[in-house]
Amino acid sequence: MEYAALALAVLALLLALVALAKAGSKAQVSTPAADSGRSERFETLEAELVAQRRMLAALAGGSQLSAEMVLEGRLWRDLDSQSAAALVREGGLCIIDVRTPQETALGIIPGAILIPVDELPQRAREIPKDGRKKLVYCAGGGRSAAACEYLSEQGYFELLNLESGFSGWNGPREKPR
Repeated sequence: MEYAALALAVLALLLALVALAKAGSKAQVSTPAADSGRSERFETLEAELVAQRRMLAALAGGSQLSAEMVLEGRLWRDLDSQSAAALVREGGLCIIDVRTPQETALGIIPGAILIPVDELPQRAREIPKDGRKKLVYCAGGGRSAAACEYLSEQGYFELLNLESGFSGWNGPREKPR
């Protein structure tokens, strides 16, 4: 499975490079509208190339990517509440709660780092880059998915989105400190 994911990632990278080369080699009459369109296409291709490089780096670092993750260009996976509770019981997991202080006042997963999603760009450095898996959750799974996407762009790996959020969490809870 690992080799298949690596092969898919390499293939996608090659396709992105070919597309980038073709886009750069086409000679067209330069107009402001044409320049704008080429610029937008170039930025899109460049973003896709960066995503493919991140995937290859994750594979080289030992991360396991599913075919779905490769096809969607994402470095994080959804996790159901039962699987997440098992990981929490095992320990060694970094837990990140991206809900607002009003939401966390009702309870958190024990040991969670509390960083509201809108503060994530300023506070992401509070999350350790130590190789541990990172369980990210919000109330229902949407904001935490966005947080996982942002964190993957910042070089974090092993990101797990609690797909049901805290509302579907049936594991241990505590009041925040």
